[in-house]
Amino acid sequence: MPVDLSLAGRPSAYPRRPRFWPWWFCIWLACNVFGVAIAMLLWPKGQPASGGWFWFCFVGAPNGTFLILLAIERAGYEGLWYRAHWRNHHRSRWLTARLRTAQKPLQVLGVGCCLPLGKQTLADAIAAGKRLPAAQIPRTGSELVFHARFEDANWMVDEPATSGLELGEQSIEAEQATKQVSLLTLKIAQALEPLKPGLLALTSYERVWWPQVRVLSAYGREQADVARVVEALHIAGLPPLAVQAVPASDGLIVADAWLDAKETRPLLVVAIAWHEAGPPEGSAEGCVAVLLTAGYFRLPETVKVAALLHRPVAGLADEVEYGFANAAVWGKADFASIVRAWITRPVDGCDKALRRAHMDVIAKDEAQRRPDRVVGDLGDGNGWLSIAAAIESGAADGAQLIIDGVQSALLHVTPATIDNNRNTDDRPQAYPALA
Repeated sequence: MPVDLSLAGRPSAYPRRPRFWPWWFCIWLACNVFGVAIAMLLWPKGQPASGGWFWFCFVGAPNGTFLILLAIERAGYEGLWYRAHWRNHHRSRWLTARLRTAQKPLQVLGVGCCLPLGKQTLADAIAAGKRLPAAQIPRTGSELVFHARFEDANWMVDEPATSGLELGEQSIEAEQATKQVSLLTLKIAQALEPLKPGLLALTSYERVWWPQVRVLSAYGREQADVARVVEALHIAGLPPLAVQAVPASDGLIVADAWLDAKETRPLLVVAIAWHEAGPPEGSAEGCVAVLLTAGYFRLPETVKVAALLHRPVAGLADEVEYGFANAAVWGKADFASIVRAWITRPVDGCDKALRRAHMDVIAKDEAQRRPDRVVGDLGDGNGWLSIAAAIESGAADGAQLIIDGVQSALLHVTPATIDNNRNTDDRPQAYPALA
């Protein structure tokens, strides 16, 4: 769940400093006037008005009463001041600890995507700015729909597989086997292909340290999507990682949940968009995979950090500017240092909200990139598609804001200056010994 700072409450107000003039002067005057009057009325007749007792009754007692009242008031003031001071002190320490937790980023170790882009890459398609969705007949139906999909006539294809056994220097190859797999499974395997070196390096250790897989899945499709990802891992030649489905509506918040869990294992997020029938207007098919780690351990030398993804924020539909500002706070970035915005899915008054959040730099069209207008709407995977597009497009001169509807997160793409062996916690600084 998102980090909540509201539990700290408002800072305690310090009490007003007591002023001697005019109130305490009036109290001192009243003590002396009424004290002398009372002393005169009670003074025994015939006793001379001199001596120590006389001066005590007429001078010492009235001024002593005033000093006692002043001491009581001062003690109350000091008590209230120290109470506010120490409460604000502990509140500040609590907020610092919570902010340190909220500002801890995830390291992006790699991205992979498979989209109907033809021969061009995602970065090339974003740079060209040409819309890829076109009016075409979907797989089922006869009416034209403006969308982007894979142009395979037969969505069930044959997968050649070979198996062998090695005995000494001899190898006995089995006959070539043929297996039918869905086109979607093959596309997921293609999206995982760029991550294969990193995943193989991270799975060189004991199984307890292997990456976990979270696949964004719509309600009722969890088992089917998990099965496809498991099969895609096998097709890509990757170890059998533990795959779990999460609600597709979580989007970028999957990273927030992983940070809250304080998991030491890497995380592989897989987002899938596929339409067998009735594709929405402007939609697209594709698969996006992003490999993340919380940075508790030193990574193998072959695994490099491509970017830093800070804690995502889910704002309110009518107050998205607060979500943008909060994302910048979690990213430890000044508003002026954010130089680019990746915007997907319609956001009501997005430019106006950015200006309200003091992000005037990215409120301009030239500082904004809209991948969904180029490759199509990937649904709940739009945020992860923007991360992949930002990383593939190269490092910018500053931070980049990922905006997916009401969700937003800050991304730093600076691979040349990031030390992937940096430890960000007081936990062990290296992965365990090889199994």
